[in-house]
Amino acid sequence: MMKFTTRQRRLCLASTALTGMILAGLPALAQTPSATEVNISPIQQVGKTLADRGIYLNASYFGEFAGNPTGGAAQGSDYADQVAAGADIDLQKLAGWQGGALHIEFTNRDGHNQGADVINNSVATQQIYGGGQTYYLTTLTLEQKLAGGKVDILAGRTELDQLTLHDPIYCHFQSNAICGQPDIMGKIINATFWPVAVWAGQVIVSPVQDWYMKAGIADQDPDDSASYHHGFDWGLSGSTGFELPLEIDYQTSFADDALPRRYDVGVVFDRSPYTYAQYNSMTGAMGSSHAYGRTMVYVQAKQMVYRPDMNSERGLTLFGGVVLGPNDNQQANFNVNGGGVYQGPFASRPLDSAGLMVSATHYRDSFLNQLYAYRVNTLGGTERPASNLIMMELDYDAFLTPWVDVMPNFQYIVNPDGLGSRAYPKGNLSNAFVIGLQFNIDIAKLVGLPSQS
Repeated sequence: MMKFTTRQRRLCLASTALTGMILAGLPALAQTPSATEVNISPIQQVGKTLADRGIYLNASYFGEFAGNPTGGAAQGSDYADQVAAGADIDLQKLAGWQGGALHIEFTNRDGHNQGADVINNSVATQQIYGGGQTYYLTTLTLEQKLAGGKVDILAGRTELDQLTLHDPIYCHFQSNAICGQPDIMGKIINATFWPVAVWAGQVIVSPVQDWYMKAGIADQDPDDSASYHHGFDWGLSGSTGFELPLEIDYQTSFADDALPRRYDVGVVFDRSPYTYAQYNSMTGAMGSSHAYGRTMVYVQAKQMVYRPDMNSERGLTLFGGVVLGPNDNQQANFNVNGGGVYQGPFASRPLDSAGLMVSATHYRDSFLNQLYAYRVNTLGGTERPASNLIMMELDYDAFLTPWVDVMPNFQYIVNPDGLGSRAYPKGNLSNAFVIGLQFNIDIAKLVGLPSQS
């Protein structure tokens, strides 16, 4: 039986009522994307004055609940949330700096990891949970566009996952198996993930329309992920190396394609030391060995395949990807993912969307052999660890207003890997069914702050 805190129980009851309102009134509730429903004139006036000078403020609250009534190491629920606030500054408007922009983002995360703490899985069921469980300077970057926008240079404090293997459609989903990028990235190279920032930079060159060549570099500094860091320690004393992402990208939009698409291929060279699991037969414990340098290769595809109305952006977009870890000591061989998102399932609700996602990660035999030896010789088990971790999600994201959306979702985890926060299990864990709820409040839209777009 799942145990709920008072806060979670209130959230669950409220979300059930809201979801009922959504589903009961879907066709009737027309959506107006430009509507502002809270009139706070002084704030709106300040926002407009700043926007006229090129300063666009943003703020949001993001929350995720997840609970598993069956499967995994145990049954239970957790809640995680994030407050974010920042600004995008058009330096051309503000100071006459042609093509220049400054991006600033602060985050504060709180909560617990249901996937790791309850199910005992290495991949979270709440994508909002991760590094930076405190206040954190997540982004401080300077952007410079040259040659009429054909060259875009970005440098400063940011994360590697924003530079590679990234697509906005992934974060339609609550599961961390795919949000931001497929989770395998952290299993085959050293990487930092939102909101933990490092020194990084990227150059994007678009020689012809819709084609992009990207090259970047990111510092590898384990200290930046420490719980006592807040993103303000900018020294390089903890640096252990760097990551070098490269990508070729073909991407269209509604401006030049009736069915927008994106295809890309990329590689990340990890030039830093790492540890990998190694069973110690003398002590009976799981230890680690050390090595240097790994590589990640990936291919991604995304395309809209159906539009019921050519005068709107409603329609079905399918996506898929393959990520490879070709080095012997990497934890996983590959990940295959795919799914679809239908934007605007109902004509009267163009902001709503429905999504389906499947992600499958295959663990390397050499890694499983170490876990198996530990399980048999130390724990007294007999079952070989499962080779594949498969995570799925089905959801519906409903906008109650243009500034608040609620997304009930159902997740299913095949072969939870036992690599979460709990002790490694004596036998393989049973498949887990997860009930989730995600909601987002766009505070900037709520109070009527101008948007750069």
